[in-house]
Amino acid sequence: MGFIPQDKIDEIKSVADIVSVIGDYVELKRSGSNYIGLCPFHNEKTPSFSVSPSKGIFHCFGCGVGGDVISFIMQKEGLSYPEAIKFLADKLGILVETNEVNKEKYEHRKKLFAINNEAKLFFYKNLLINDIPKEYIKKRDLTNSMINKFIIGYADGKNSLYRHLLQKGYQKDDIIEVGLANQDERGNIFDKFRNRLMFPIIDIRGNIIGFGGRTLADAKAKYMNSPQSLAYDKSKNVYGVSNLKNSTKVGKIILVEGYMDVISLTNYGFDFAIASLGTSLTHDQAKLIKRYCKNIYICYDGDSAGQNATSRAIQVFKEIDISPNIIVIPDNLDPDDYIKKYGNESFNKLIDNAMDSIIYEYKKILKKYDINDVKEKIQLIDDLTTLLSKLNRAVIRDEYIKKFAEDLQIDDNSLRTDVSDKLSVAKPNISVNREVTENADIFDTNLQEKITAIEIMTIACFYRDIYETIKEDVSKFKTDIIYYNNFMEFADNYYLKNNEKEIDENSVRDYFKNDIQMDRTIDYLFNTSRNSININSIDRVILEIKKYLITQEKDKIKQQLDLMQSVDFNDKINEEYKEILNKILEINRQLKECK
Repeated sequence: MGFIPQDKIDEIKSVADIVSVIGDYVELKRSGSNYIGLCPFHNEKTPSFSVSPSKGIFHCFGCGVGGDVISFIMQKEGLSYPEAIKFLADKLGILVETNEVNKEKYEHRKKLFAINNEAKLFFYKNLLINDIPKEYIKKRDLTNSMINKFIIGYADGKNSLYRHLLQKGYQKDDIIEVGLANQDERGNIFDKFRNRLMFPIIDIRGNIIGFGGRTLADAKAKYMNSPQSLAYDKSKNVYGVSNLKNSTKVGKIILVEGYMDVISLTNYGFDFAIASLGTSLTHDQAKLIKRYCKNIYICYDGDSAGQNATSRAIQVFKEIDISPNIIVIPDNLDPDDYIKKYGNESFNKLIDNAMDSIIYEYKKILKKYDINDVKEKIQLIDDLTTLLSKLNRAVIRDEYIKKFAEDLQIDDNSLRTDVSDKLSVAKPNISVNREVTENADIFDTNLQEKITAIEIMTIACFYRDIYETIKEDVSKFKTDIIYYNNFMEFADNYYLKNNEKEIDENSVRDYFKNDIQMDRTIDYLFNTSRNSININSIDRVILEIKKYLITQEKDKIKQQLDLMQSVDFNDKINEEYKEILNKILEINRQLKECK
């Protein structure tokens, strides 16, 4: 995005009511002059999240997150600073001036949204006056309230939408671009959606970005969707996005395949259901869902295609640190059919009996092989060890090993050994042994930041000599990794109160005994990472830590620069700009010294 004038930013901040904005995500209750609610950034049962309308800020006393209305949107929606400003501007109906290219793109996109909105109204009115869709509506138990809530409509087969949009003053090319009309080789133009029940697709800002159409006649494609366009990106949106806000209240999300699944579940009281607009869940969709809730229930169709899609979705969620639950629907039914046949209470039981993803995958493996055949059983165990090796927490992995060994009537130690063999192959090399090559970094720069930070925690915390040497340097750098900050806080307290040369495992586990989120970190530290450290190479270890931390600081400064480039420069910002440039030069000098 181009430059955003500071006065425009100030206008947006002054107009945006922080209570109203945050209230779309969090159920707030007045407490004196402030408002309180459950924090949307971490799981809690007692409200520790506070919003001050007079100061225009929020703060969570549980996890420490805080800021103004813009920083809230940045964190909640996963947006950059300029994107968050644009998000709020759109919400408030404020036009943000950008450079000419972006402005033109912005205006064109608005036009496409307007066309879609007009089409939505047209389809909706069509449904009310046509008899053709009534039989299907009755068959699918679509109530008036659900039709109104989801703005369901009807596309006839008379090319009436295209003519209607032309009469409204919209251009042929724009109507075709947004995917509401097609043009054949002879130049004839006709409605893309014909004789279909229409489901508008709405984004998080309330824009009509596209449509899904279900055929009411014999057609090659049962469902037809809007094509990719400037208005619609299927991979970054979900159907029923308004239900995501409800999910924050109930603490869960049900992910289904289709439009009718969402509508039927909502109709029966499960107004926290969404659809992934197809069976292939994308990483962007998963990240969008995670913003609102981490307690995910996958409830795809019970057929083979649905089962395969479930396995793919499990993997996508795990890559963003989510372990979904799986609702298994019997008799190859979809959620829509099941809840209509068996009702609300029965579906609640399915939720209560939902499997964790490991059990689900385990049961899938069992179905593939004949356990009584030796060769097949060996293959089964091989698949099982692969599954278990993907678990990062040793204590959880061991529990599953014991359970599965008992089920399969095999020795749990043998299974544990096989899993360990696969772990040794799968785990990246992050050791700090002298055996690494002279020019190799102690930390693999391709590893995820979380793993690298854990490695730093290990080195800094376990050995007092290293901790005392780097404490001052490490304290200068704050990360966004809560585990790292929590562990360093523990180390500070531990070495202050104890004369031990290294940290005692029982002490650390006792300190974090009520913090479930720290379990994984502690298991990693004591079972994997601790033994990889060669304390005879302390100097090199410290050098690499400093190099890593300096690089982190440099990246933060670059982010500040990018942020500054999104607003008009004034004298104050110019000075800050110069300071940051000087800092980068100094960091580059230090990095050279680290080599």
